[in-house]
Amino acid sequence: MITTLVRNISLLRNLNQPLNGNGPRPYPAFGDIEWRENKGSSTYNGLDLSIEKRFTDGYSFRLAYTLSKSTDEAPEHLSSGGSGGQQDTNNLAAWRGPSDFDTRHRIVGTFVAELPFGPGKKWMSEGASGAILGGWLVSGIYTGRTGRPFTVVQGNNNVGSFATGLPNRVGDGTLSNPTVDRWFDASALQPVVSGTFGNSGRNILRGPGWITFDTSVQRRFVFARRTEVTARCDVFNLFNRANFGLPNRDISNARIVGTITSLAGDARTMQFSMRLAF
Repeated sequence: MITTLVRNISLLRNLNQPLNGNGPRPYPAFGDIEWRENKGSSTYNGLDLSIEKRFTDGYSFRLAYTLSKSTDEAPEHLSSGGSGGQQDTNNLAAWRGPSDFDTRHRIVGTFVAELPFGPGKKWMSEGASGAILGGWLVSGIYTGRTGRPFTVVQGNNNVGSFATGLPNRVGDGTLSNPTVDRWFDASALQPVVSGTFGNSGRNILRGPGWITFDTSVQRRFVFARRTEVTARCDVFNLFNRANFGLPNRDISNARIVGTITSLAGDARTMQFSMRLAF
């Protein structure tokens, strides 16, 4: 079990945000004042479990699982997909929630295996078939995780520069069978008058999970005692699974709110390479 507490994280805030989002500025003679200070904090709790077989008898594997929870009130300032600046610059605690990168469950499995054919192997140790099928090495990595959190915002709720306007949350917002056309229940988030602090929180909902399997096949050809060529084929996202990005989460855009129009990973990609050693 791992527990980590980090303090003094750098964050940005507007020292001259209108009070309550639409009231007078604390310093009327000035406009927005962007201020950086080390007042943020984060907490991480995690449990790591793994099982491993080292390379013997022609194969090895490793399976690892992580259960974790990360919370903070200081998201990445420059990330376009982050949760943005705090709604109320004078109430940092209200912006605390799951970290933008928080992943509750993650599993990774890897393997390396020599095919059991050819000289010194169980099958086809001699003859043309052994010469063709022998010497191949196969490896792969499977990665799966649950969805990351996101914040439902109200883009037309102007509560000041560097701040994120939120709606009011009147329901749970989650769906039992979400789809790319309707990932969450937008009716659970109600708009507020611009310049009003909404009661919805940061990173209250979760996006789609992510699964991929990458594999590699290679063979070494020996032409002389000190000369060899290794031919290799790598395939990323072997099963061409569509890993979707986070949904559109601005309730002021009723046409697309709740829909998913982006991908979080690439389609199947292959690459071939050869390595000469002498």
